[in-house]
Amino acid sequence: MKLLSRGEKGFTLVEILVVVTILGAMAAIAIPNIIEFIGEGKEEANQTEQHNVQTAVLALLVDADVHFLDATYEDVQEESEVQGVTAGTAPDNHSLDEYLMGGQYPLRQAYDININGLVTVHSE
Repeated sequence: MKLLSRGEKGFTLVEILVVVTILGAMAAIAIPNIIEFIGEGKEEANQTEQHNVQTAVLALLVDADVHFLDATYEDVQEESEVQGVTAGTAPDNHSLDEYLMGGQYPLRQAYDININGLVTVHSE
């Protein structure tokens, strides 16, 4: 380790304050932008999930060869609720969980699915 010789000195308090001020200004600009990007990402993820659920319901109707679901379903979010969304007649009865890939439960949002297969976000 080299000791400081007589002519060398460390950083002055002013230099350290300038660096801290610059870093603080950079953080003040960057942090709100990062938070905004995170919020936009969550909104896009919610929209994508709703689109995927709508596509899965339409695939269910096509494969079951019917025009309507067995019932109207409200507040579908958990795995058991997704499995309960059905169409067709026995023994060819189809369930929505067959068409949603990934098995991410609970879903990001709860959905209402009407008998015609229209998917909307459940509102309290």
